[in-house]
Amino acid sequence: MTRAHEQLYLRTLHNLVAAGFDFCVLGTFGLRLQYPRLPRRLVADCDLLLPADPAGLTALVSHLETGGWVVSLWEQPVPRPLTTELLAGKYYLRARQVGAVLDCAYENDYLDWPDFVARCIWHRGLPLLATAHILAQKARCNRPADQLVLSRFSALAATNQWAGASRVSQASENPQSP
Repeated sequence: MTRAHEQLYLRTLHNLVAAGFDFCVLGTFGLRLQYPRLPRRLVADCDLLLPADPAGLTALVSHLETGGWVVSLWEQPVPRPLTTELLAGKYYLRARQVGAVLDCAYENDYLDWPDFVARCIWHRGLPLLATAHILAQKARCNRPADQLVLSRFSALAATNQWAGASRVSQASENPQSP
């Protein structure tokens, strides 16, 4: 991930919060937001989980397109309105802009939306999956990229290189629920 992509993701996420969308940031980008010393090069994209609500996802697609993102469903243009039948089994919408990738998942293999949102915290105005839960999902997925992130995170934590990094508390900065 480049610095420009990181800034684009942050602007987009804050815009989604301001527009009232329910979502939570997960994955390596969510981890980097909580631990900025995690190298940017380990972040491939920005992953979100949203409720599997066709009307809300249809509104999300329109909102992202207004912001310059090109949104697809399995590499095809997104038909509107979205329906439960159309979304079933496809897991996520993918948005692209100037090389940045925003994956907007509405299905998760490990947690449903209520369980997922219960594990989210607010950090600097954004809803993020808490660190322990991001790490647990990475351990369960166990892909090579996940293993690299887990290894790098463990090495930095073991050498206490998180000093000065943003620590996340369970206290919410934002009274809204994600």
